[in-house]
Amino acid sequence: MTERAGGRTTVTPPEEEPGRPGVVTAAVVLWIILGVLMFGTALLFGYGLLFGTPDPDTGLVAFVAAMIVLAAGGVGTVISARRLAGGSRAARAGLTVLGAVLALAGLVQVTFLGVGGVWFVAFVVGAVLLHLPAARAWFGRRP
Repeated sequence: MTERAGGRTTVTPPEEEPGRPGVVTAAVVLWIILGVLMFGTALLFGYGLLFGTPDPDTGLVAFVAAMIVLAAGGVGTVISARRLAGGSRAARAGLTVLGAVLALAGLVQVTFLGVGGVWFVAFVVGAVLLHLPAARAWFGRRP
């Protein structure tokens, strides 16, 4: 847009949409890392199944089911995180629910087994980052 002010021409640049906030970028990176770790855990389960001796109290079906759930969850998390980077509200909602469910599972694990605290914190942080004021404003502007 050009304007004349006192005989001078000034050019006003067009307003651009602000870039993705840093908290959203941090959430995307964290979710991608968590997805890769979930998929990697499934691979470790498979490695253990092929080359290790499984716990006799754990059935083969339960072991394979856990592997499949972890692998699918990891792939789904990475895909959702990539969509989140583009501003997908559905990916935001899905990862928030996943973060809440897995944080709750991690809390139960910490409470009763005394292990898994890092997972609990990581999933809580991943979900909370998506709802900080800058993230809410950015997602609110997305179509």
